[in-house]
Amino acid sequence: MPATATVTVDSLIRRHAADLAYVAEATAPATDLDTFLHHLDYAADNFDQARINGHDDLNTAGTLLAETLEADGDVQERLTLRAAALLKVVPEMTGEYRDMVGD
Repeated sequence: MPATATVTVDSLIRRHAADLAYVAEATAPATDLDTFLHHLDYAADNFDQARINGHDDLNTAGTLLAETLEADGDVQERLTLRAAALLKVVPEMTGEYRDMVGD
């Protein structure tokens, strides 16, 4: 059986920070959860204004990630995995957004 990578809040930040910073019009990608949540919120709004489907899922992912701050153990892991599943569409959404703004 192949090994699977562990999904953590930090790995989600590394994976999606650049895309979310671009859509949120931030000067630099997030390196911590607070900044990541801020960019996620702004990006969700920009996706909504651009009429790109999935922005509600990003809001939900942000809520789940914020809840990881108060959770521990299995609960934290489940919240992180649920957020990861919702964030999988970020690269596709960002591509669509880039096509719309001509970048």
